[in-house]
Amino acid sequence: MAYLLHAANVLYLLSYLVKDILWLRLLTVVAGVLLMTWAFLQPQPVWASLAWNSVFLCINLYQSWLLVLERRPVRLSERETLLYRLAFRSLTPREFVKLLALGRWEEASAETRIVERARGLDRLMVIASGRTAVKVPGRVVELGEGRFVGEMSFITGEAPTADVVAIDAIRYVSWPKAELKTFLAQHPPLRAAWQAVLGADLVSKLRAA
Repeated sequence: MAYLLHAANVLYLLSYLVKDILWLRLLTVVAGVLLMTWAFLQPQPVWASLAWNSVFLCINLYQSWLLVLERRPVRLSERETLLYRLAFRSLTPREFVKLLALGRWEEASAETRIVERARGLDRLMVIASGRTAVKVPGRVVELGEGRFVGEMSFITGEAPTADVVAIDAIRYVSWPKAELKTFLAQHPPLRAAWQAVLGADLVSKLRAA
């Protein structure tokens, strides 16, 4: 029976050497099973060891399952794939899917005003198809596919300084600002990636201006 104990410790040692967290947990699960078997087969079963290793086993199995779910291939629809390529390539597809789950696909016909100057804006938008016109006194700037609308209001919390009107029929995704900020605060890595996306959009707009 000693070989079970030695095998378990060898697996624990290997788990400390691997870099992939999923393999670490799987090796730990197998090692735990061997250790529990050894503890049970003793002349006097080591119940304390069995109990604690049962807890560790359940935790590692659960975390392994979560990791497997996280690593499943992400399937995007045609419109989601297009939007991802337009504006979110710096995110992983899974991060993108998480953001989309919080947003809502919407449509607006030509000449529809989707942002009103000086009026509080409670959402952030990104154009998936079509064009919009940003109207400020004395100047009109066109925004096309993949551009964000309302990002300055989202960042600063202030009311928009321009009207935004659909030039033609548009399709876009909108996120409630309060819910989006709460979600990003709970997911720091995704928040950093999101900030990079908004930063790239702002730089592109400044260059165009």
